[in-house]
Amino acid sequence: MSDDFIQLFADDPEGRGSVSTSGDAEPGRQNNKPWKIVIVDDEADVHQVTKMAMKGVEIYGRPLTFVSAYSGAEGYSVMQEHTDACLVLLDVVMETHDAGLLLVDRIRNEIGNQHVQIILRTGQAGYAPEEQVIIRYEINAYKTKSELTRNKLFTAIATAIRSYQQLQSIEESRQGLRNIIHASASMLQERSVIDFSRGVLAQIEALFELSSRSLFCVSQKPLRGPYAIQSGNGGYIVVAADSKYERYIGEDLKILEADLEIAKFAHEALERQAHCHKNGNTALYLSTPSGWEGVIVSEDAASFESADQELLQLFCMNIALGLENAKFFSYLNIAAYEDPVTGLLNRLGFLDKISRCMATAHAEKRWSVFVLDLDYFHHIVESLGYEFGNHLLRKTGEVLRGYFEQALAIARIHTDVFAVCFENTQLGPHEVAMRSSKPIWVNSQSIRISMTVGEASSTDRNLTPELLLRQAEIALKVAKEQKRGSGEVFREQFEHESRHRMTLLNNLRIALEKKELFLMMQPKVALKSSMVCGFEALIRWNHPVHGLIPPTAFIPTVEKSGLNYDLDLYVAERICEILQSWPQMNLPVSINISANSLVHESFVHDLHQVFQQYRIATNRIQIEVTENALIHSDQSIVRLRELREHGFVIVLDDFGAGFSSLSYLLRLPLQVIKIDRAFVAEITSSNQAYELLKGIVQIVQGLQMETVVEGVETSEQLALVRALDVDQIQGFIYYKPSLVDEAFALL
Repeated sequence: MSDDFIQLFADDPEGRGSVSTSGDAEPGRQNNKPWKIVIVDDEADVHQVTKMAMKGVEIYGRPLTFVSAYSGAEGYSVMQEHTDACLVLLDVVMETHDAGLLLVDRIRNEIGNQHVQIILRTGQAGYAPEEQVIIRYEINAYKTKSELTRNKLFTAIATAIRSYQQLQSIEESRQGLRNIIHASASMLQERSVIDFSRGVLAQIEALFELSSRSLFCVSQKPLRGPYAIQSGNGGYIVVAADSKYERYIGEDLKILEADLEIAKFAHEALERQAHCHKNGNTALYLSTPSGWEGVIVSEDAASFESADQELLQLFCMNIALGLENAKFFSYLNIAAYEDPVTGLLNRLGFLDKISRCMATAHAEKRWSVFVLDLDYFHHIVESLGYEFGNHLLRKTGEVLRGYFEQALAIARIHTDVFAVCFENTQLGPHEVAMRSSKPIWVNSQSIRISMTVGEASSTDRNLTPELLLRQAEIALKVAKEQKRGSGEVFREQFEHESRHRMTLLNNLRIALEKKELFLMMQPKVALKSSMVCGFEALIRWNHPVHGLIPPTAFIPTVEKSGLNYDLDLYVAERICEILQSWPQMNLPVSINISANSLVHESFVHDLHQVFQQYRIATNRIQIEVTENALIHSDQSIVRLRELREHGFVIVLDDFGAGFSSLSYLLRLPLQVIKIDRAFVAEITSSNQAYELLKGIVQIVQGLQMETVVEGVETSEQLALVRALDVDQIQGFIYYKPSLVDEAFALL
């Protein structure tokens, strides 16, 4: 041991008391854990003298403790074990002349300890390291042993500990920030407010080392934005709690204040809108961008007060944003699966519920899906308004809940369409329709609703809920066409027919583009002269693969698909092309217009434009509409008047076969009445049928309208009709529909 080093006591005439410091520790850092100092030196006396010199010394309120190593190799092992050492007093020359410097390198690079402070000591001044070595390895000081008097040793140690403490503080802040980021990322994965709040409590305990499990979180309905939690009075409710307060989850905070001091403390923080600390308890106040407020209360949580306040505030900000995030996820989850009008499941929620039931079923079951259509709902809305319609839908949802309590799922899947799913039910579609079609009270009015139902059932677990629902919807469509007010069970042929209609409709669109549809003409004959006095244009389809397709095979598909507008304008263009090719043909030609086209807002204008474009006089064209076209709405009558103003002749087709009303004869701008073939079919065998036809003809003639009788096919029918003195007849007795050239050749 160096004699100079022994002299370190000589420079301290007042003894160790004069250099001992028990000064105040930094705020928030006060504890009694000793500062651990490692001495690495091959001289045992150096260890002994260092410990004696620093005996009883406290730095920043904490004592010192020493760990010894007597070589570079041993020093490496000690540093591996004591990673919490704050300082190394390291001899440079030990088993080799650079053993100390090699140990520095291993401490920094192999062990990876960048915070421990290092003071190099040597008794041989000539072995001082280069300046770049001191900088590279962050060596605090290099001293010869003769320099380190007791005061100087204390100063060096105190300075090194302060540096270590500052580095630790920085690292703790960094780690705290990392923990907050990690905790926030973890919590943000929770998409419900309840799960998020539970995660908050778990993360707080981990981050702030709370031993008590007496935390709970309360939240308020938002001031702005969608609700994610439903509380009765819009106050604060408990959304998460540790075991001590777990029984209060879902309770209103105001009610709990009477019995729980911690609830009063929470209310105090909410009133102050700030964090509160009292008697070791802490309340963290939270506020989200949309005005949600919350508070997290912890008993025996002094660590909040001693925590880095900036990090705590950052953590609270992340909680608030996470709460906002969870709130909107909760709202989106509700919006994704719940119908906002009725509170029932929507289509997606219905399918999700069935999927989960099927996935968890342990035995084979028969799954049945019923789709219920509220009959004539659009008439109710037109008459009583949308608000009344929504009230009716809500009431219908309540009725279905009451009637079908045993159902797995009940949903509103479309405007006026509901769906119900059962397992192993004996109910059929007709019974479901009858149960659902009951009088209900809406806004003090009794409304008798009627339901049409489609059903699909299966025991095949591989049949997806989507397919089951689609099959029920196909059955419903058939029921609406054939069994209104009752129901139909899905059959495979329905799907084949549906696919056929879709294929047909697609081919028909292509046919319109390629002009595969063409017109044939059926002559009308003036009864008095037996001469051709006009023609009716009839659409036909020459398919490139299937050949000639009659209108009965594709017109119903056109009606259901809404393709009428395109088809009617197509017919108008074809008739204009024909009339341009036959300028000598000056007799009127009639074309049939669909009811759907009449309610199309631009149809009349577009139709008139076609005839103007081809320069065909509109008075040469008769527009034939059926009675069914007139029951859609009064808008149809308005459209007919507009057509009459443009010069078209208006013909009421198939009179008597539909929803006949003599009032139409007064209200409509009619010039010609075509009496349906149904009145002609039985006039030779039934006197009543003949008298009925006679009465109709007399009424029309009395109104000064032209009469056309359809369906005259036999000479007996012709004789009876001739006796009625009608204006025109149309039927196979004279002519069948024929190609344009053949028909016009009759002239």
